[in-house]
Amino acid sequence: MSLMTWINDLITVYDRNQKWIGKFKLVRAGNPAKKIPEKNALLLPISHTTVKAQYEVVVNKEGELVEADFLGKKGELTIIPATIDANSRTRNVVPCPVHDKFQYVARDYQKYVPLKATQNEAYHSYLQQLETLVATSDGQIFQPVFEYLKHHDLIHDLIEQGTFAAAGIQNRQPEKKDLAGFIRFRIAGEKAFWEDPVAFDKWDRYYQNLLNEGEPHGISYATGMSDQVLTTHHPRAIRYPGDGAKLISSNDSDNYTYRGRFWTPEEVVGLSYRDSQKAHLALKWLIELQGLNIDGRIFLVWGVGVKKIITMNQFYAGFGEIKGLDENRPNTDMDLATQFRKTFWQGNEIQPHGQVYLMELDAATQGRLGILNYRSMDVQTYFNRIVTWYEGMQLTRYYQQADHAWNPSLKQLIESVYGTKGSDKILKNALSRVIQAIFDGQALPKDMQRQLYVRASHPTSFKAESSPNWQTVCLTTAAVWKHKAKGRFKMGLNRQETDRSYLFGRLLAVADVVEQGVLDAKEKEGGQTSADHMRDSKRRLTNARRYMSAFSQRPVTAWKHIYEQLQKAYLPQSKFQFKAQKEFDQIMELLDSDKYVDQPLDGTFLLGFSHQRNAWFKKATENEEEK
Repeated sequence: MSLMTWINDLITVYDRNQKWIGKFKLVRAGNPAKKIPEKNALLLPISHTTVKAQYEVVVNKEGELVEADFLGKKGELTIIPATIDANSRTRNVVPCPVHDKFQYVARDYQKYVPLKATQNEAYHSYLQQLETLVATSDGQIFQPVFEYLKHHDLIHDLIEQGTFAAAGIQNRQPEKKDLAGFIRFRIAGEKAFWEDPVAFDKWDRYYQNLLNEGEPHGISYATGMSDQVLTTHHPRAIRYPGDGAKLISSNDSDNYTYRGRFWTPEEVVGLSYRDSQKAHLALKWLIELQGLNIDGRIFLVWGVGVKKIITMNQFYAGFGEIKGLDENRPNTDMDLATQFRKTFWQGNEIQPHGQVYLMELDAATQGRLGILNYRSMDVQTYFNRIVTWYEGMQLTRYYQQADHAWNPSLKQLIESVYGTKGSDKILKNALSRVIQAIFDGQALPKDMQRQLYVRASHPTSFKAESSPNWQTVCLTTAAVWKHKAKGRFKMGLNRQETDRSYLFGRLLAVADVVEQGVLDAKEKEGGQTSADHMRDSKRRLTNARRYMSAFSQRPVTAWKHIYEQLQKAYLPQSKFQFKAQKEFDQIMELLDSDKYVDQPLDGTFLLGFSHQRNAWFKKATENEEEK
C-alpha cells in the first residue's frame, strides 16, 4: 500500500467538502433504533484545533470588557487557531495564537498563582506572539483582544463581573485549580471567531506565510508540487480526543538514525504541511461521521463520486431506517449507507463510476497508529461483494404469520462464533478477517466455521439467558453453510435435496418439533404458560437437542435412539403424528443405503434442520405441503 495513495484519497475528501469546514454535524452512533446520544462531527479548518472552553470573554472594538460568562465545567467545544508547536505542547511554554488558558492570557495570573520566575513567562510569550499577529493585515480582526489583554487584568475583571461566583468559586482569591480553565474571546456585535470562515482564512493565510519563511521547502510526495512548505510534525488525536498515536512520525534521530539510511526525515518522505493537514483532518472527520470503533480499532468506509454507500456501523450491526438523499449532507456518501437496503431488495440503479474506500486503523503502541487494511474498489464491485455475501447467507424465517428473509449481521455472526463475552481484541480481529473475506469474495475462514459448527451442535451448553441464544447460533451456522455452498441451496426447504447431511438435519428437526409440541402441551395443562416456560432456565430439552452433538458424529446410531424414544413417548401423543410420519417417510426415501451410514455430518445438517423447522411452522395448505 502506497503512503501517498491514502493521503491523496483523503485530500480529495477534504477538497470536496469545503462547505463543511468549521461546521458541526450531528451524527448518531450505532443503531438508530437504540437511544444512543448524538455526537458532533467537525471538519476542522487548516491550522486549527478544538478545545473545551469554560469561559467566554466579550470585548468591544476599543478593547474594553463588555461581559464574561461561565460556560459550564465541561465547557463548550470551540475551534481555535493553533500553531504546530501549540498543537503538540505538553509542559513547555507554547502559547496558542488567540484563545488559551489563564496562565497565558491573564496579566495578573502571578498575583493568584505563585510563579518561580519573577515575571509571567507564559503571558509575555503569548502577548508577543499576538502582537506580531495583529501587526499584519490578516491579524487586525484580533486587535481588540490584544488591546484588552495588554492593558487589563483578566482575573480581577472576572472576579468583579461575578463570573467566578457563577462557576461556583466563592473565594475572592481563586486558587491555581480554579484557574485551569480555557478562555475564548469574542468581539461584541461581530461573528464569533470560532464560527467565522473569514477568521479561519485570515489565520490560515498568516500562518502559511509564517511557515513559508521559516520551514524547509521541497516536493510534496502527495501532490508532486515543488517548493512546498514541508513538515515532520503531523496531527494526532485522530481516532478520538486525547489519542496520542500518530500515523506519520519521525523521532528516530539518535544513534541508528532513520534505520541507517537517511540523515533527515525529509529524505524519507516529503509531505507538505497543507497536504498533511488536509489528509489528517479529513480522516478524523470521517471517523467521527461514519467510523466504527472496537477497542481502538477503527473500521471505516467512505466513497467519492458515489450516490449510495453503507457505513461500517450499519455493515456491522445491521441496517437502520431508509432515508432519502439530502443535498445538505457531507459529500462522503453517507446516503449510500441508508440506501443500501433499498438497493439490495429493489435492485435500484447503482452508479458504476464511483470509488469506495475501506480502511482499518489500530495502534500497536501508545504513539504509533497503523493502517492495517486499505483498499479501494469501484462501487459496482463493492456492492456485488456485499450482495453476494448477504444473499448467500439468506434464509427464510416464518414468524408473525408470514415468511421473512433473514441473514446474520456481522455482529450476530461474530458473536455466534465467540459469544458476547469474547474480549474486544478477539472481536475486532474477527471483524477484520470477516471483512477481508467479504471483499475478497471468500467464505468465512475455516477456523471460524469450525467454531460455529461446534457451538451450534452443542445446544446443551447454552443457558436460557445466553446471548446470542442457541437458536441464533444455529441459524447463523446454517446461513454460513448455505453461503459456503455457493448457490446450491435455496433460502427455504428443498424437498428434493439429496445431500446426506441436509437429510439427516431434516429428520432431527421433525423429531425436535414433535417432541417439543408434546412437552409444551403438557406444560400448558399443568398451568404453566409458554412465557413462564421460556423464562425457566431449567427448561427440559428435547432428545433431539440433547443428543445433537452425538448425532453430528454418529447420525445413524443417535437417530435410532432418538426415534425409539419418539415412538414410545411422544409421537402417539402428538396431534401431528400423521404429518410427522409422512415427513419421516419422505426423507428416508431420499436417504438410500449409500447415505444412511454412521459417518460424521458437516454443517449442512444444521441448514437442513433450520429449513425443516421453518417449513413445519409455516401455515400452508395441504397442496403446498405436497410440493
